[in-house]
Amino acid sequence: MAGTPSKIGKYDITRALGKGAMGMVYEGFDPVIERKVAIKTILAEYVEAADMAEATARFKREAQAGGRLMHPNIVGIYEYGKEADMAFIVMEYVDGQELKRVLATGMRYEVIEVFEIMKQLLTALDYSHKQGVVHRDIKPANLMILPGNKVKVMDFGIARLDTSQLTQVGTVVGTPTHMAPEQLMGLPADGRADLWAAGVILYEMLTGVSPFLAETPAAVMHNVLQSQPAAPSTLNPALPRGFDGVVGRALSKKADERFRTAREFQAAMLLALHGKNVTATMTLKTQTAMKPAEPVPVLAISPEALAEIEKSLSRHLGPLASVLIRKSRASTTNFEEFFEQLAQQIPNAEEQKAFLKKIADLKPARRAPDPAPEPARTIAPAPSQTQTRSVLAPEVLLAAEKRLASYVGPLARLLIKDAASKSGNIRELYAQLAVHIDEDDERQAFLASLPR
Repeated sequence: MAGTPSKIGKYDITRALGKGAMGMVYEGFDPVIERKVAIKTILAEYVEAADMAEATARFKREAQAGGRLMHPNIVGIYEYGKEADMAFIVMEYVDGQELKRVLATGMRYEVIEVFEIMKQLLTALDYSHKQGVVHRDIKPANLMILPGNKVKVMDFGIARLDTSQLTQVGTVVGTPTHMAPEQLMGLPADGRADLWAAGVILYEMLTGVSPFLAETPAAVMHNVLQSQPAAPSTLNPALPRGFDGVVGRALSKKADERFRTAREFQAAMLLALHGKNVTATMTLKTQTAMKPAEPVPVLAISPEALAEIEKSLSRHLGPLASVLIRKSRASTTNFEEFFEQLAQQIPNAEEQKAFLKKIADLKPARRAPDPAPEPARTIAPAPSQTQTRSVLAPEVLLAAEKRLASYVGPLARLLIKDAASKSGNIRELYAQLAVHIDEDDERQAFLASLPR
């Protein structure tokens, strides 16, 4: 096909984005829905006649595999079509950069950023595997990094579907440096082959080098099948040592010795991120049974008293009451502070006093005599976002934001501002932020990352 076509199917072609082994990729525009799209083509002029049928079948399978997957970390497939001597796939247009290109610049991610990127990749793989789709060519060139380190997995060209009869035993397809041993030997490969490739990517981001790269394909295959790469911490001493165990298990030569699922892989990374020692044979059961290093401080209140407090606060704040109670319980172990924090959320001073009077009898009896009562005072309204008592350095807030972002995403930037206005030290800051993490094990891990 000479030059850039003006249309493919119903799509207007804006420009050529790149040339692949079997065709071109274009930026297009859907005039009906009015959205930008990417169009990947396979052209007869790029493929030997004898190979065209297999290439087209594989191309169609990419559309089928991607088309059944609807996930925020997977490039969406909209349509498959044929036109004259060309087949094409219409997909989501992603404005980002391949991880391969990012790594080629020599850029090194911080550990928390590596965790966030890997978390998104593994979340996408967990979803894909549950839908019966094994990618089989996970590599940096197939991961698109968008602003904010958002990840999009693309190119399911050699994916295996549960119903597929293509590329069976004895056929080797993929990229050797990121192919699991069973793939190189032409054996059946399941989702654990994708987890192997994810382990290679983790190694590359942690160390800046490939664990199996060599000068020839034969040498690469030998390294994958026989050699054990150096532990990541020997190449990057600043890494938490737990990542050595995570990588070791992910890159086990035998599939049965690797992580069983992407979620198990992710759980091990979370432990390693916060200084836990993850062995190559550690099971998910062992991981989840470990005692958290630093429990979330929770004020002890009976269920009956808690229900009464929520009922009283709801009269002033509605459904928000339950959220504020949970947040305040996690940030103090002092009943006076707990009740004051709740009262400060009520805008009206008279209603604040009414609330405190209503719940006064719910305070537990003290073991020691109460000190002489202080003169009555009016509780000031809650400070605004701009009235901050935080004395925390900007770099401390930035580090906390990055850690929180691995659990709650971009929302971390807003939450950090609110927490900083209510925190006088770093421990208070982390306690304020922790209440926004829903999963208990992740909340405990976040608190365990509190700088010593």
